[in-house]
Parts: sequence; C-alpha cells; structure tokens
Amino acid sequence: MALTGLTKRLKPAMVPILILVGVVGIFIFLKATKPTQPPVQIQQKVWPIKVLGIQKQSLSRVQTLYGKVESFRLVDVSAPVAGVVSDLPVKAGDNFEKGMKLVALADSDLELPYQIAKADVADTQAQLNLEKLAYDANQKRLEFEKKVLALKERDVERNTQLLKKDLAAKSVLDQSKEALVRQQYVVVGAKLSVQEHKVKVSQLQARLQKSQSNFEQAKINLERGRIIAPYDGRIAQVSVAQGNRVNTGAKLLSYYALDSLELRAQIPTQQLKTVYEGLQSGDTLYARLERHNQQFKLPLKRLAGEAKTSGVDAFFALPDALKVLRPGELLQVDFYGERLTDVFAVPYSALYGADRIYVVEQGLLHMKHVENLGETRIDGQPMVLLRGDVSDGAQVMITHLPNAISGLKVSVME
Repeated sequence: MALTGLTKRLKPAMVPILILVGVVGIFIFLKATKPTQPPVQIQQKVWPIKVLGIQKQSLSRVQTLYGKVESFRLVDVSAPVAGVVSDLPVKAGDNFEKGMKLVALADSDLELPYQIAKADVADTQAQLNLEKLAYDANQKRLEFEKKVLALKERDVERNTQLLKKDLAAKSVLDQSKEALVRQQYVVVGAKLSVQEHKVKVSQLQARLQKSQSNFEQAKINLERGRIIAPYDGRIAQVSVAQGNRVNTGAKLLSYYALDSLELRAQIPTQQLKTVYEGLQSGDTLYARLERHNQQFKLPLKRLAGEAKTSGVDAFFALPDALKVLRPGELLQVDFYGERLTDVFAVPYSALYGADRIYVVEQGLLHMKHVENLGETRIDGQPMVLLRGDVSDGAQVMITHLPNAISGLKVSVME
C-alpha cells in the first residue's frame, strides 16, 4: 500500500523530466543527422578592362596655339598733295587685280604743281644759260677795257715827257691822269663782273638742282595721286569718299596682297627649346588647322626677331585655299614640333599620376614608370606622348581603374 502511494506521488513529477529528455534526444538526433556543407572558398575579383597594344615610333609633340591672321604687305595710301578725291571705284573688302585703278585725286590738283615745278626748272635753266652769255660778254669787255687802260697809260707817259720839254701844259697831263684813273676803275668793275660769274653760276646751279628736285617730287606726286594696283589683293579699309577734299598726308585707303597672309601665333616659353632644336636639325615644323571639316597644313616660315616673357611669336604660311581669310581673324591650330624617336602614345585614361601606366601580363597588372613628353595627335585625337622601358607589343591598360595596383587580376575585353 505504501509503494502504491509513493508511485502515485512521483507520477506527476516524471512528466516534465521525460519531456526534457525527449527534447534533448531529438536535438541530438537532428544534429547528428544534418547535411554537411562544403567549406567556403574566397576568390579574387576579376576586373574587366580594355588594353592597347603599343608600338614605338617617331612622333611629334603637339601644342595647341591661338593665332591671328596678319599681312606682311599691308599698304596705307596717303594723299601726296591737298586735293579732291575724284575717283574711288573700290570699297572695303573688295578684291582687285593687278593694274586696276584704286583711287585718284583730281587732275587739276596733281597737274598744277607739276606744271609749276616744270616751269621753274625751265626758268632756272634759262637764267643759267643767260649767265653763261653774260660771262662771255664780260670777258670780252674786260679785254677791251684793258686795251683802253693801256692807251691811257701811254697817254700819261707821253704827256709827262712833253711837260718835261715844256711842249705841253700841266693841265693836259692832269686830264690824262684823270682819264687813266677812271679807266682803271672801269677795269676793276669789268674784273668784278667776270669774277661774279662763278658765284652766280653756283647759285643758279643750286637753284636748278632744287627746281629739278621739286619737279621730280611733283612728278612722283602725280603718279602717287593715281593709285594703280601693283598686284592682286584686297582692300582692307577705305577712309574717304568720292568728292572729299583731303589734306596732304591724309589716309585714303589701305590694301594688301592676297599672297601675303600669314598666321601669327605665340609659342610658349617652355616649348621654345624643342622648337629651336627642330629648326637647327632641319626638321619641317608646321601647324595643322581644321576648318569646315578640312585639314590644312601651315608650314612654319620664321620666328619673330624679339622674344617676350611669355614666348616668341611664330609666323605660319597660309595655303591658297585660305586666301578668303581676313587680317584679324583668330584661329586655333595644332603645332607639331620636333619629331621624337622611340616613343609611343596612349590615351590619357591610361596615365596614372604624371608618370605611371599599367601593363597586363598573364592576367595581372604590372606598374611601369614612364617619361611624360607632352601631348600628340593620333587620328585627330589627343593622346599623351610617353617614353619608357616598355617593350613593343605590350598591352597597356586604357581603362582607368581607381584601385589599380600591381598584381590586380584583370580580364581583357575585346
């Protein structure tokens, strides 16, 4: 009876224990029978990139320049004399051909000074000829007066001898002496007339030379007052109108030859060394202009005679196809300097910093130090010009990766 009572008292306490044992057993069974997961393997990410196979060659540095069209034969026409503009068949911007009249002053304003100067020359020449005739007459007169003087001297001597012999009066001797003195004075005057000839001739010759110079100037003014085109060109500016009265030296118009156009652009100081070296080595330096989808080559003609702190002005020839340009137009050109050997070009996206690129070898990146030589153009596209220890055919990464380092795994895309 006592055992039965104990069993009745323990039966409620065993239920939680049995549940706990059952749960533990189920947990152990589930843990023992769960599937086994394979170990996780960590793999490096592969970065897709594009590459460029390089080939070392001879290339030129390219510098973008900004220049202005100029003419080295720009002529300003001024009025040689005061007058009226009688003929003005051209306007600013007109093209003209050789031999065409450009502007002219009134004939009366040009002919009158010419005729006056011509008459002055003739008058002075006539006076010079007259002076030569007077000189010949004065010489003959001097000879005559000397003969008369000799007669007067002999007359005085004769009267003196007669007076000593009391054959003549003293008054007769005095009269002969007076006549002698008067004749001596006449001879002095005749000598002076002969001696004055040289002075008068010198004066007249100087006046004739001056008159001839004035005549030549009037002749030049006559030609300059009618401007005839010396070559094919274009009118740059017209400063007067037909019918205007202008003063001496007033500007009439300006023009230039079509084949005198050139581009003036400044080469920066940092680029001058390579330009000088290129000129000394005989390289043909040039600039390239793109205009209306056309490419034009502009050879370097010369450098300016003086340098500035910012550089030196360079002058480039313009081809015939660009004769339509006008002085003052601004142009942007690419200047090709000295050709460099053993160099290669890559896009700017391939450059890291100022002197690093990455080469792909066996799917990994390898950094290479290079020398940055500036900019060049390949098929019209700007690229960086480099020189360094990189073999021909090397695959240079041109996709710019911010996290690029040596050893980074990459995959080359087509």
